[in-house]
Amino acid sequence: MGGKDGATWALLTVVLATSSAVAQDYSYPTPPPQRQPYSTEPAYPSPPSEKTSSHRGFQGGFNIGVPIWLDVDRDVVRPGADLHFFGGYDIGYAVFGLDLGAMWTPLDLNEITGLPTGVSPGRSPVTRLYFAPEVRVQVPNKSPILPYVGMTFDVNWWRFRETAIGCNFWYCTQVAVFRFTPGFTAKAGVAFRVKQGVHIDLGVKYSLSGPGDFFVRREQWATPYLGVLVR
Repeated sequence: MGGKDGATWALLTVVLATSSAVAQDYSYPTPPPQRQPYSTEPAYPSPPSEKTSSHRGFQGGFNIGVPIWLDVDRDVVRPGADLHFFGGYDIGYAVFGLDLGAMWTPLDLNEITGLPTGVSPGRSPVTRLYFAPEVRVQVPNKSPILPYVGMTFDVNWWRFRETAIGCNFWYCTQVAVFRFTPGFTAKAGVAFRVKQGVHIDLGVKYSLSGPGDFFVRREQWATPYLGVLVR
């Protein structure tokens, strides 16, 4: 019995010594020190950054203007209406696009000085159809205001009461005749953002037309306009 007890105590001594060595070699992880108290406020995602000069994509717009002719008899040549569409590629500080539009200017021919007694020509509009490549320079920023300037080289077709007879194999009919003039337009405006990507567009443009096949001299007019711009 004494021999068995001695062997048992020797085995227990070895096991305890081994366990102590393992415990000394192993280090338990400790939590990092809490230097600041936990915040009880909810965490909100950071707001998206405003689009500035890095914006690239489509820009389009539509506006309605009132053309006012310069150096004319205002009793005869009345303010009219201009419907204008614009679309282009926006690279931030510049836009390259195309303009399409139609313009009408009413003429009150009864106000022409020196008409014979009893002659009443009435009122008729001068119609202008046009398209033009446009280059626009703008100042993108983090505010809701986007100022810009632009210029276009206009291709115009004009008509005033002129018609012609056009015939095909079956019949003849009366058709409207439009005549070409080259032109130029400079514009300046400010777009006010009302929600993301949508702006109210306010500006004025100055247009110039050469005589071409319609006028007898160079003509010019100014057009204040109001519309919507999408960017």
